[in-house]
Amino acid sequence: MEIMPTNLENIGIAMSNANYSIDDGTEDRLKAGGVCCGYAAWDFFAFVWWDSKFKAMIKQYKVHVATIEADTLQGIMDIASQLYGFG
Repeated sequence: MEIMPTNLENIGIAMSNANYSIDDGTEDRLKAGGVCCGYAAWDFFAFVWWDSKFKAMIKQYKVHVATIEADTLQGIMDIASQLYGFG
């Protein structure tokens, strides 16, 4: 499983399943490089970054269980929610 690069600045939680939202401008900030963001959900937490595609390192109970990728942050949310829960 691919892990997130350790040299990225964390810009905080910018995605949430609580209201199924993505903060404005997050895609552009991640695509600019050098940063990652948090994605909070009831059944998992993910760190999201850009590397030719958006990637998310999914953790459950602090254990890395998968890394997913998509062309958009909405795609990351759709995949993660389908596989790991909408909560």
